[in-house]
Amino acid sequence: MKKAIFAPFYVLCFILCSMFLLGGCGGGEGDGASAAVSIRKMQDTYYDVVMDYTGRTNKEMGKALAEEILRVVPDYESIADSLLKDQFDMLEQHNLSPDFPTALGRAHAILPKVPREYLDELEGMQEIFNSDTDVLGDGRFSKNELAVFQVFQDVIRPTQCSAAAAFGGSSATGKTILGRNLDWDALPRNDMSKIHAVTTTKNGEKSIVMVHFLGTLTPNSAYNDNKVFGSFLDAETGAPYPADLRTKRSYCLDFRYALENMSTMQEMVDFMKTKDYAFNHLLFMADENSAGVLEQNIGSPGRDFRRADSELRKDVSWNVPEAVATVNDFRLPGNYVYPDDDPSDNNRWKTYRTLLSSQLARGAKIDVDKMKGIAGYFGTDGNAYTSGAVFLSNRIVTTQSIVLRMDTLEMWVHFSPVGTGPMPLNPTYIRVKTQLEM
Repeated sequence: MKKAIFAPFYVLCFILCSMFLLGGCGGGEGDGASAAVSIRKMQDTYYDVVMDYTGRTNKEMGKALAEEILRVVPDYESIADSLLKDQFDMLEQHNLSPDFPTALGRAHAILPKVPREYLDELEGMQEIFNSDTDVLGDGRFSKNELAVFQVFQDVIRPTQCSAAAAFGGSSATGKTILGRNLDWDALPRNDMSKIHAVTTTKNGEKSIVMVHFLGTLTPNSAYNDNKVFGSFLDAETGAPYPADLRTKRSYCLDFRYALENMSTMQEMVDFMKTKDYAFNHLLFMADENSAGVLEQNIGSPGRDFRRADSELRKDVSWNVPEAVATVNDFRLPGNYVYPDDDPSDNNRWKTYRTLLSSQLARGAKIDVDKMKGIAGYFGTDGNAYTSGAVFLSNRIVTTQSIVLRMDTLEMWVHFSPVGTGPMPLNPTYIRVKTQLEM
């Protein structure tokens, strides 16, 4: 008799305990979305996002992400809508293209070539951000506004960025240490600074970390659990946006696919440099042992991966052993050469070369603190044109500055502060821990 009673009671307790533990893993409330996605505000600066794909489809994940965003950030729609309005207003004020309908047309032409899993995530998000009215500034985030937001860098040219890395004999650890600055227009309401995010996707061998903005499926900067890092920079040639988009793809989402499905830097380079994209751009990449820049001058014979010892075009010098840097131009022979009337790129290139070589000349190898000083170099005024600053706080501002050790994945990030006043001259790096850190 005791055995007959005890066995069901034990099973019931086990089931109840299991349900409690499973419910607690998501850190949320009840409907399953919180178990899929966790979002926490960290140091009142950025959102730590964890997306657990275990047993879930990509569409379910996209819906869960949107639901959790609205639960944690109830005014998210207003923030994202305001950000887009300010960006398009800025373009109009400077007689630049595109307007929103043009950008939307580009997005609709490029999205069909996006890997299916990301389209599913977008469709899941559109079940929540589901307004059919595309009115910028109305406080709603429509399906179409969300679509443009996801492929922003493929349909609207971004602004300046830069990066540098030291490895091998130039690194204090013997392994790669990098600094990467994401720069953007100083928009009047500074909405971008309200939605900084570091997202970890828990998806088995496809797990990655993205440093980007809340609600985006694309990585501005990212690394995978094979310790391969990548980030994008603009590289304008003055060429008009292509009229025929039939073969054009999303370079940001292609790189997310590469990070999730490939294990080496070379595999990713070979994948990315064969694809057709609307905008010329740069992909700064690193692994534990080296770093380089994929110069994506589309259609150019010089389109290739630049390493520390690569031959550079005429009149360009580097000569910093086991180190690379990139600004917003091409340095390989055969690629587009920028006119000399824009000193921003040459000034920042010189800054990186000078800062790295001066440290090495003194026998001081590059460690995390030294890379913070390099990536955080603000010149005299935070202006690349006048003082060679790489950390910017003028009309163009450094929105995110990342310093990362590739051997341990120890990461420090400066996130631009919320507010409409002047941006700081000096970065404030905070320690950002993720679940992929060694």
